Amino acid sequence: MNKWILLLCGVLAGCQHSHKQKTGDAVCQTINIAPVFDREPTEIKLDEWAENVRFIPLETTDSVLLTGYIPQIVYHQDKLVVFNNDKIYLFNPEGKFIRIIGTKGEGPEEYLSAGNPKITPEGIRIDDSSKWLKTYGWDGKWKQTTTVPSHKNIREVLSLPDGRNIGYVQNISGKEPIRMYLFRDSAVLDSIAYTRNFEPGEITIVFYNECKVFSTPTGNYVKEMFNDTIFLITNENTLIPRWVVDAGKYKLEEGGRYRLQDPRNNLFKEKNAAQINVVGNSKDKLYLTANLNGNSYLISYDDKEGKVESVKLPYPGHDFDFKEGNTFVPRFTSEDGRYLIGYEVQENDENPVIILAER
Repeated sequence: MNKWILLLCGVLAGCQHSHKQKTGDAVCQTINIAPVFDREPTEIKLDEWAENVRFIPLETTDSVLLTGYIPQIVYHQDKLVVFNNDKIYLFNPEGKFIRIIGTKGEGPEEYLSAGNPKITPEGIRIDDSSKWLKTYGWDGKWKQTTTVPSHKNIREVLSLPDGRNIGYVQNISGKEPIRMYLFRDSAVLDSIAYTRNFEPGEITIVFYNECKVFSTPTGNYVKEMFNDTIFLITNENTLIPRWVVDAGKYKLEEGGRYRLQDPRNNLFKEKNAAQINVVGNSKDKLYLTANLNGNSYLISYDDKEGKVESVKLPYPGHDFDFKEGNTFVPRFTSEDGRYLIGYEVQENDENPVIILAER
C-alpha cells in the first residue's frame, strides 16, 4: 500500500543545456548556483548589508497564539498579514494585533481551510480548500467568493495581483497529466503538462507550499519545488520558461519524492540535494534560499549582470531570545519589493519576531 507524507515546512522544460535560449520576447537564462555550495558564503552583519533593519515582535494576546511555523507573511503598505495555524492575522507595522481576517467554518461566508493569502484591490483573497477563492475586507468581513475550475485535481491556488491565478497540481500519483493551470474566475487560460510519469514507491513526500508565485517590475512568475524552471506568466495568458535554476550535482531529480528509503529521513538530506525556494524580487535582484545538509544559503541573482552571490547575515545586537547562531534567511518580500522578510521563533516561547531588511 502506497503512503504519502505531508511535510509542513523539472518540465524541466526550459533552457535545457544552453546558457540562453530565446522564448518569445524573453530570454530564458540559466542561474548557475552550483558553485555556491562548494565555497563559504560572504559573511557580513545584517545591519551592514542592509540600509535599514527592523525587528517586529508580534503582540501576544489570549486570541493570538502563534505556532512556530509561519507559511506566509504579507507586508503591504501599513499592514502585516500573517498566515499561521489556518488563521489569518492582521497586525500593524509595530506588531500590534488588530484582528483576525475571516472565520473558519462551513457557512458561505466562512472558509473550511485557508491558504495563500494575497492582497488585492478588494482586500485579502485566500485559497479555501483549493475549491473557492474568498475575498475578505480589511475589516475582516467576507466580500465575495469565486469558484476554482473543477475536476482539475488542483491542490494549491496562488493568486496574482491582476486577478489571474495559478492552480497547482501536486503529482502525488506520479501520473498526473497537468502540473499547473493559469485561470481567471473559472476559465482556464493556459496549462503546463507533466512530461514524465513516475511509479510511486512505498512513500511519497508532499510539502505544503510546493509552488510559489512572485512579481517583479517585468512581470509575474511561478516556480514549483520539484521543477528547475521559473515560468513567466505573460500578459497574453501563456506560461513560458524564463529562468532555469541549475544546482549541478546537488539537484533533486523530479522523481525523488517517490523514492524516500525511510520516513524518518529528510528527503533532501537523504539524496544529498539542495532544497531551493524562491524568496522573490527586491531592488531588481532575484533572491533564492537553499538548504543543503543543514546549511542555509541566501542567494541573489542580478539578471542584468548575470551575477550570482551568496551571503551569510548574522544579526546585529538585539534583546530577543533567538536560537544561538541563527542568521537572517528571508522567506518573503514585501508587496512593493522594498523589504526582504524573515522571522525567528524565540527560545522562550514568546510570539515570533518578524525581521524586515531593506537593501
